[in-house]
This record gives sequence, structure tokens and C-alpha cells, in this order.
Amino acid sequence: MRNFGLGKKSLEQWVTKEATCLCAAFADQAGRPFSPKVLLNKAVSNAIASLIFGCRFEYNDPRFLKLLDLLEDGLKEESGFLREVREGDDEEPLPSELLKAGQLPAVLNVIPVLLNIPGLAAKVFPAQKALIALLNELADEHRRTWDPAQPPRDLTDAFLDEVEKAKGNPESSFNDKNLCLVMADLLSGGSATTSITLAWALLLMILHPDVQRKPSLEAGGWGVGRVQQEIDEVIGQVRLPEMEDQAHMPFTMAVIHEVQRFGDIIPLGVPHMTSRDIEVQGFLIPKGTTLVTNLSSVLKDETFWKKPFCFHPEHFLDSQGHFVKQAAFVPFSAGRRSCLGEPLARMELFLFFTCLLQRFSFSVPAGQPRPSDHGAYGLLITPAPYELCAVPR
Repeated sequence: MRNFGLGKKSLEQWVTKEATCLCAAFADQAGRPFSPKVLLNKAVSNAIASLIFGCRFEYNDPRFLKLLDLLEDGLKEESGFLREVREGDDEEPLPSELLKAGQLPAVLNVIPVLLNIPGLAAKVFPAQKALIALLNELADEHRRTWDPAQPPRDLTDAFLDEVEKAKGNPESSFNDKNLCLVMADLLSGGSATTSITLAWALLLMILHPDVQRKPSLEAGGWGVGRVQQEIDEVIGQVRLPEMEDQAHMPFTMAVIHEVQRFGDIIPLGVPHMTSRDIEVQGFLIPKGTTLVTNLSSVLKDETFWKKPFCFHPEHFLDSQGHFVKQAAFVPFSAGRRSCLGEPLARMELFLFFTCLLQRFSFSVPAGQPRPSDHGAYGLLITPAPYELCAVPR
């Protein structure tokens, strides 16, 4: 991932191109109220697709729409898989009790060895099975145009190069099955998280117009706000944003970081497992123990953040208005097993957010109630459904 494109100019160009397509889709709404969720998901998924396949899909491409549907259904399957345990009694339910309730996914969570029963996983997680089948189809198409004598066009080419090198080595993890699993992991793990964060960003912009823009002295008018003012001063209205602009945009950077902190979309992180016995603060954690990291306890720590339960971009600014990194900012988890896609996610959040705020002013549709800033709980914390108006600047 690092060698192929993460953090490099070639990938930035893909994301910038996709941001332009996203802005065009927003412009098509002609200022009418709409939910940005689907368009944001299409744009972010396309950025991942560019990394994997070296091309983007049109937003109305039937196969792309099928891919997005399967990703969403797979997330729902996984969400139900985990929620049965989270929302149960204090004690973990017995497998027999779950079976009586018809919650086979939860049984598999309690006894994962059952997944070895032939055909069982496919019946319980049909969307995930269908997703792998579709990715196999896309990988086969890619393989037909792959030339090992040429530099890799994308991550799939790079993986196929390694598969070729590993031929005859049964211990290698570079094989066709793992290629599709890597594709699935990147698409499912990288698209929903970033698109949901962007949905939080736009929601918080319409709830906090003083952050996006501020009322002018003229009655009924709007002046340029702090994010848009910074965009206009550093980038202007002609050229597209670039990653180098971050260094000159402390308030915009503070807003993006505060969106991630406040949104807190993965409060319990991703489960990990200890590779050896280890002692932490006097507690012995044996090898093979599953660990769940309470990221929310850090992102909402009342002893660290001035206003932990409010949207407050000043958390990331010093008294001179300079951007400040905070030790308690851990939305990507921490340590050697922190999020692999963090550099791409940071790139997408900055480029998509600044492109949208450069082109549009966002507001609550006239006559609609003010949306809530309380999230809907699932595998990921998503904003409650809302609509906005995107008015060209």
C-alpha cells in the first residue's frame, strides 16, 4: 500500500478528480434539498476503486451500484452480528438462547469455530458471499489486461506481481483468494468510514453556520465564514485544493479533526488479539486474548478536552490560531496495528471537504426542523438521516 500509492501525488490526483465529479453531482441538485449520504459514499468508494482497479466508475454504472449495495448489506450483516452481544444482558447469552431467538450470527460470534461448517457462513452472510463473487469477476477481468513486464497500474497489478513471485510457495499469503479478501477489506473498511465522516462534516456545517460562514451586516445576507474565508484566501475560487494547502489552513484542519473527534464513528475501534502474554498496569493479558479498545473514552475524555461533548474546533487551535496536534486524537486507533488507510482517509477528508466548501454553501432546507447532532448507533456511529441545500457560491 505504501509503496504503491498512499500519500503520493498520483493518488492525490485520483482523489481530486473524484472530488470534482462529486461537486458536479451536488450541482445537479440545483439547490434543492437532498440527502448527501449516497453521493458521498459513491465518491469515497470510487477513490478506493481507483487505488484498487486504476479506474473510476460512473455514478450510475449498474455494476458499481451493485457493489455499493453489497457493501452496505454486508455492513448491516456485520452490524447485526455484533449488536446482538452489545445490546444483550450484562452476561453473554448462551448459544442455545440465541438459537431460540433465531440469532445465528450471534451464535457464530460466541462460537466462531462453527464457521468451519461447510456452507454455513454463506447462508448467514449472503451479501458478503455475493460481494466476493463480484470482486472475483472484477479481478478476473483485470488479470486479462495485466502485463507483468510493465510497472503496476494499481494495487491489483502489484498484488498479481507478488502472486506470480510466490508461485510454488504454499506458505505465501499472495494468492487469488487473498486478493479478493484484500479488495473487500479495502472497500468495506475504507469507504463507509470516510463517507460517514464527511456526512458528519456537512451536518456540522449546517448546524454551525458560524464555522462554515457568518452572517454579514446586511440584513438577510451571508458573508464569508471562517472555513470559506480560509479557502478563499489560500486556494481561491479557481484552482483545485492540494494537500500542500493544509499547512496554510489551520482553522480548516482544526474543523476536520474536530469532526472526527466529535463524530467518534468507531467508538470501540476494531478488535485486536494479543500475540504474546503481556502485563499492563499490573494486569496479565494472556496470549490470544481479544482486546476491544475504547477509543470513545479518549476522544470524549472530560479531563483532556475543554468541551468533550460539543463541536468545538478550538480544541485543535492554540491562542495564536495555529493548528495543534492533540495526543488524545485517536480516531484511527493507535500503535503498530492502527488503521492502514489513515493517510488515504486524511487525504480524502481534506480534499473532498475543501472542494465542497469552495464550491457551495450548505444550509438546513427552509421549513425543515434543525437536524440532530446525535448519532445513530450501529457498527459505526452515523448521523441521523438529514437533508441539506447546497447553494453554489
